[in-house]
Amino acid sequence: MSRGFVGWLMRGPLIAAALALLVGCSPGVRTKNARAAHEQLACAACHQGDRAERGRASVPVEACAASGCHTDRGPESVQLANAVFGHRNHGASGAIRPACAGCHTHDRGEEPLRASVDTCALCHIGELSGEKPQQCQLCHRPTAHVNFTSQGVPVPHSSLPWLETGCIRCHYDVARPPVLVPNRRCAACHAQRTDQLLAAGIGTDLHPTHSGVTCTSCHETGTHRVLAMSSAVALVCADCHRLAHGLTLPDAWSDATTCAQCHRTVHAAQQRLLLGLLPGASAAPSPKFIAGITCRSCHIQGRGDPTAAIRGQAEACAGCHRTEYTQVLRWWREGLAARGRLADDYVGRAERGLAHASDSARVLLAGARGMLEVVREGGGQHNLDLSDAVFRESVRRAQEAYRASGRPPPPAPDLGTRPHAGLCSYCHYSAQELWDFDRMSAPFHEAVLGRGGPDS
Repeated sequence: MSRGFVGWLMRGPLIAAALALLVGCSPGVRTKNARAAHEQLACAACHQGDRAERGRASVPVEACAASGCHTDRGPESVQLANAVFGHRNHGASGAIRPACAGCHTHDRGEEPLRASVDTCALCHIGELSGEKPQQCQLCHRPTAHVNFTSQGVPVPHSSLPWLETGCIRCHYDVARPPVLVPNRRCAACHAQRTDQLLAAGIGTDLHPTHSGVTCTSCHETGTHRVLAMSSAVALVCADCHRLAHGLTLPDAWSDATTCAQCHRTVHAAQQRLLLGLLPGASAAPSPKFIAGITCRSCHIQGRGDPTAAIRGQAEACAGCHRTEYTQVLRWWREGLAARGRLADDYVGRAERGLAHASDSARVLLAGARGMLEVVREGGGQHNLDLSDAVFRESVRRAQEAYRASGRPPPPAPDLGTRPHAGLCSYCHYSAQELWDFDRMSAPFHEAVLGRGGPDS
């Protein structure tokens, strides 16, 4: 029995799982009918060519389309993974025309054939770069799977509004399948020395002479995968924590896997706010996250102990904006604290006054309390827009709880002006900050508002 691709190719019928696809079965499904359809075929009925006597025969299209077999070359269209595409003449207009055997391959041994997504990657390398969300969603649609961040926050992909900004906002490094063929692959089928093979193949398109061979017998498989995630989704503990449990963390310690075994939910609230993933609410990611800002963009080393945990610093704002922006973090924290107290007091009074209320009222109050706790623990500055919306929504739910109990709600607290991006209220969020127009820097604010140049 020969080695490599052809060795396992000759151990079983080549077309079996192709039939599973062609009759409408899901890709990769093994059926008794698919196996039985090829059990009586001699190997030479499919494996043809001048190398058949050496056990290295390929499978030409003519063998699949022979009388009594797949004479119509399969259905007009099929579905593989989540992608629906034309099947019968697939690739006919491309530079390389794949044969049936190019896509349909064995997993191992006697298993029927299946169509491999690894083969798709070799031709559709551009679409697999992840640079445009519509490309990712050609195969990953619907994105109904639910994964978790490094801190255990569920990520419902099917309802993420920021997918329009690109899947690579989170999956920022997606491997592009290599198209070069390693020399060792040639030696699996050819008896010549490697240097002889290279000399004969230099400058020659080898696809026409390998048309009946599965693409992945030469090209690498399993290469399309996510290599790296956004640091806001997969925390890099050593970025902020130089010292933990009496140990100095090495720079090469790049993920949170070890830490998460004990500190699973640490920083989960911060992740929820930054990614805009609050339980029972629509996703509303921070504009800063959408713009590409990472944790280390704001969390920089302060002037204190270099081994201490790195925290968010107002000075970091000046790294992207003008120096005047170093005041904004203080305004945000003051405004968040003031509004948070008002919302917390209102919900607290409702919890005490409706302690024996109906189940629906208690559910409303529990939801309000849970949202406020996320903002309190996570720091509203990680998503000012969402945090302000949480204060208002928690008050609204408390009012609904009163009404569900048949009682009129007390007057709602004055939560001030909503933060509107591009307007004064977005920076001047502090309820204590008095806007003195006589002290405003006209050139600075003209630049901020886009009238006097870029905000830099």
